[in-house]
Amino acid sequence: MYLLILIPILVGAITQAIKLIIDGIPNNFTWQHLYRDYGGMPSSHTAFVASLATVIGLREGLNSAAFAIALILMLVVIRDAVGFRREIGKNAILTNYLAKKLIKDKKIPLLTERVGHKISEVAAGVIFGGALSALIYFIFMII
Repeated sequence: MYLLILIPILVGAITQAIKLIIDGIPNNFTWQHLYRDYGGMPSSHTAFVASLATVIGLREGLNSAAFAIALILMLVVIRDAVGFRREIGKNAILTNYLAKKLIKDKKIPLLTERVGHKISEVAAGVIFGGALSALIYFIFMII
């Protein structure tokens, strides 16, 4: 039963580490990448919920109520990542541009511009989260 909790947490942590390597190192990694960036390749939020849906589907079956709930949760997270949060990021870019042009005080804090995900980042999160979860699940079933 703990696999339903532990596998998604492990997959989320591994995905976040991979994202830090892919996005952090080429972009002058700082520890702020851990808690300020809400975008990047792959989407760790999506990998986390894809992992949850995968392990529930494997354990309870694809026709179970628990899998249906996990799948709907995954779709909500994906919609949020590529829709709402992406629009917030676009808005932050425009707001920061206007703030730099209109306000001469350079001490104003700028908004985080990288908030949402591209569809490719979310797709990578779904594929990586589902595949890694299935692999870990079957390894634990063999042991």
